[in-house]
Amino acid sequence: MKIAIICSHGGHLTEMLYLMDAFKNHDVFFVTYDHPRTRGLPYKKYLFPNFGEKPFKIITYLPKIVNVITKEKPDIMISNGAEIAVPFFYLGKILGIKTIFIECYTRIDEPTITGRLVYPLSDYFFVLWPEMLQPYGKKAKYVGGLFKKIKRNVNLDEKKNQIFVITGTHYLGFERLVKAIDMIAKDFTYRFIIQLGHTPYRPKNAEYFIFIKEDKEIKKLMRLSKVVITQGAMSLIDALMNGSTVIAFPRLSTFGEHINDHQLTFSKKLEKKGLVRVATDENSLKKILADLLTTPKVKWRESVVVNRRLINILREVISDE
Repeated sequence: MKIAIICSHGGHLTEMLYLMDAFKNHDVFFVTYDHPRTRGLPYKKYLFPNFGEKPFKIITYLPKIVNVITKEKPDIMISNGAEIAVPFFYLGKILGIKTIFIECYTRIDEPTITGRLVYPLSDYFFVLWPEMLQPYGKKAKYVGGLFKKIKRNVNLDEKKNQIFVITGTHYLGFERLVKAIDMIAKDFTYRFIIQLGHTPYRPKNAEYFIFIKEDKEIKKLMRLSKVVITQGAMSLIDALMNGSTVIAFPRLSTFGEHINDHQLTFSKKLEKKGLVRVATDENSLKKILADLLTTPKVKWRESVVVNRRLINILREVISDE
C-alpha cells in the first residue's frame, strides 16, 4: 500500500512522526513544507514553499501538486493539517484516493480551518479530544488521545545547569518570549540556550541558534536541560517525552503571535493534567522558573507516551483498504 503523509513542517509533522509505526511495511512518502527540519527528514519527500502566511499561493503550485499525485499514485492520503492538505484532499477525492484526516492534537475544542474544509470529503475523520466531536458531525470519531500520561524515570546525572527555550517553526517570530528570557537570564547563573526560529530580536544574555536540521539534536538539548520553556505546541510533548521539566509559554493572538489562542487552551489542558506549568508574561515566567529550579530533585516525573490505540486503528483502516 502506498501512503502519502501530508502535513506542515512544525507540530503537525511531529505528530505524524509519532504515528509512523502505524505505516510499517507500507510504501510511505511525505508532502510537507521546505524547511531545514524537513530537508533532513529520512523519508522520501516532496517539499513545497510554506503556504501558511499566504494560502492563495497554493493556486500557483497546483501543477506541481497534480504532478506529485500522478507520479506517486498513492492509495491513501493521510493528514493532520495544515493548509497544504486541502488541495491534495480535494484532488484525491476526484481521483478516488482514500483520505484520512486526524484533527490536530493541540486543538482541544476549536476546529482548525483545514479540518472544516476537508471534513465533507474525508473518508475517515478522527479527533483526539472528546470535546471536538460536537463542533464537527457524525463522521468525526473520537479515537482517544495521541498520548497517555505515565511516570518516567529521569537520569538526573545527565542534566546540566542549562535552560532550553523553544519558539518553534511558525513563520511569525516570538519576540515577547525571547525578550523575556533575555531579561530573566541576567538574574540566574544558568546557561540559557534559545531556538529563535523567525524571531528577529537577538538576545544579549543568552546563547541562541535559528534552527537545527536534525530533530535528534533538539531532543538532546531537551534531555540535558534542567528546564525546557516552549511555546504551547507539540514541543511541550517532545520535552515531556525526553524527561524534561516543562514551562509552557503560549503564543497569544492579542500580541499577533498567532491567529487564535489554541496554544493557551492546550497549555492549560496539560497543566490541569499535572504535566506542565503555564506562564503568560515575564513576571510569571521568572517566578515559575525560580520555583522549579529550587524544587527538590525527583527521579520520577509526570510524562507521556504514545497511545497505541490510534496506531492500531490506523493499521486496521489501512488493512481494510
